Amino acid sequence: MTETIYNSLLNKIEIHKKIDAETYHNARLLLKTYSTVAWENATNYQDIVCEHSETYGTEDYSGLEIMSQLGEEKKARELKDKLMNVAENMIMLEAIERALIHVKEYPYNGQLYYEIISKNFFVKYKYSEREMLESLDMARTTYYRKRKEAIHLFGVSLWGFIIPTIMKTLPI
Repeated sequence: MTETIYNSLLNKIEIHKKIDAETYHNARLLLKTYSTVAWENATNYQDIVCEHSETYGTEDYSGLEIMSQLGEEKKARELKDKLMNVAENMIMLEAIERALIHVKEYPYNGQLYYEIISKNFFVKYKYSEREMLESLDMARTTYYRKRKEAIHLFGVSLWGFIIPTIMKTLPI
């Protein structure tokens, strides 16, 4: 019994060494688009607030009811759809950020993986390869091996832990 538990724990700890190509690929693509989506989402929300505020004199979205009462159901639906899109994007962005924190808490190289992902995908100004290697004090081959492990672990964290947790909390 104890040996089975030990083997199970060992498998969970060593999961990042078995890199699944699909998980790695999808995680890398998602991370590459993160900053663009985050920026666009913030911009879209600001545009919605400005448009609504200029038209109805309020940033309060109880104005949706006013719009409906004024016979502007189509505009109310469009605004609601835009807000839902922003909200859905926010949920995904928060899931990505939670997965990054989950990676940071990983007991083996979690802090290193966190730094690699953060410096590659979550900064305003990208590091050059030389700057990255210097900041992490790593050889080039080690860096790329650890980067691949970090991205894979991020994918496992996001799709294996964070998203299932979020799905459990959403109303069906």
